[in-house]
Amino acid sequence: MSKKARKEIVEIRKEREHKTEVLGRAVTLLKKLPEGKQKDQLRSLLRTYLINNGCSLLVTPEYQISPEHKQLIRDDCNGCISGINSGLLSKDYVEAFDDTKKRRMRRIETYGTALRSSVFEREMAQYPSYRHVRKYLLINLINEGVRPEIIQKMNIADFRSFIHDHCYDEFMAYREREGFVKAFIRTNEQEFYSLLCNSGEHPIYVENLIQRMNETGSAASFEMEYKGQIITGVGFDIDHKDPLYCPNDITSYPEVNARRSLNLVEIGAHRLKHAVERMVISPDGAKTYEKIMMPQYCAALLDFEHKILYDFDNPQHVVIAQRPNIDNLILINKVEALVNSITLSNENKRGKSSRNYINKNGRNDGPRR
Repeated sequence: MSKKARKEIVEIRKEREHKTEVLGRAVTLLKKLPEGKQKDQLRSLLRTYLINNGCSLLVTPEYQISPEHKQLIRDDCNGCISGINSGLLSKDYVEAFDDTKKRRMRRIETYGTALRSSVFEREMAQYPSYRHVRKYLLINLINEGVRPEIIQKMNIADFRSFIHDHCYDEFMAYREREGFVKAFIRTNEQEFYSLLCNSGEHPIYVENLIQRMNETGSAASFEMEYKGQIITGVGFDIDHKDPLYCPNDITSYPEVNARRSLNLVEIGAHRLKHAVERMVISPDGAKTYEKIMMPQYCAALLDFEHKILYDFDNPQHVVIAQRPNIDNLILINKVEALVNSITLSNENKRGKSSRNYINKNGRNDGPRR
């Protein structure tokens, strides 16, 4: 790399770090501020910055999802079953393992009929990762002696617990092959490498990050040693384009985890996105949610000015990024000025309330009331 190119990368990195620092301070302040004029001003300005970079604001009625289905969506997306709550297990299922009659064999067809009429088939098998373990689930239910009449009564928590205990390797194997991170990096490796390196990330770190993504399906940040120094870099979260609290624009829950419905978002940018969203409750108790929608076809976002667009449904489709309406630096400077102004104003208010005043005779009269 030439000295000129290296200098340009350094300047780009400094500019990114400045923007990251300003936006990070803004998010921290936004979370601390009570609802009111200052918070509305800061939230509005941050939203303007996001919208300037291709995002949009959607106001939608909240659509409640049951906790069980939230868990299924997360299981399917993350490729692991976490948060097993024994308190949600049904009494019949718990007692099935202590039942002395459990080893009495029935015809295999009876077990198959029971599973087909169970909540697993009705609701859980819609998710690809759960559908993948169907045959292993049936075999293990038989081997463990869970009677057909119990299988028909088992709830979602029961099946999650059983699969976690008896079919977990098979469950994880599906996402090991088909997880979103692996699907993304298989189709966008060169673009991802260029995006990060051109934004000032260390090339050796980027190479190792890509290797981890290919091997483990994780895009989380990490530390590594290189030439006697510890280096680190950016990390990414998987972000649902249809939030789990109100995916009201889909026809079925599993669609929330379709590749076109997911994207990788740098952790700080992810925090910013959700910080400017909010729930609004009207006087009559109706709930609406103001949510930020990512740019169409966004597959990975380093920050809101640098992203990769990719059409998972049609790989031949060349997607053109939308240009910002105005200079992003103008908006960043406005955010920084507003953050500084609010911070100074609040510090002055706190200082004035606790300051001791001295009267003309030099006596300390304590705090002025």
